[in-house]
Amino acid sequence: MVAETLKKVRKEHNLKQQDVATILGIDRSTYTFYETGKTCPSLPTMIKLAKAYDCTIGYLSGTEENHPERRLKEGYVANSGADGISTLVKEEQLVLMCYRLIPEEKKDEAIEYLRNLAK
Repeated sequence: MVAETLKKVRKEHNLKQQDVATILGIDRSTYTFYETGKTCPSLPTMIKLAKAYDCTIGYLSGTEENHPERRLKEGYVANSGADGISTLVKEEQLVLMCYRLIPEEKKDEAIEYLRNLAK
């Protein structure tokens, strides 16, 4: 069940396996094994995936039938897609997914860094 859900969610976000592998900091082949069911992601990896996709581990593992309602956050663009990031271009999605993996105490630093880059 995990394999099918990972593949489904990745496709909903219009991402390639390599994109998700890059976000997780693993080889594409390792991620491919997750989607084919040859191996199962570790708990820390499942936590990263859930944070990146803004869903629960229960949803990714198939113990929750329906996708949980997404939290609306400051700056979050809601739409009729699977979530607010589905209308963003791939690079924007990758930035947002990586941001979700940053520890809370480092998020202000990340935003400041991006603001400086944009000057």
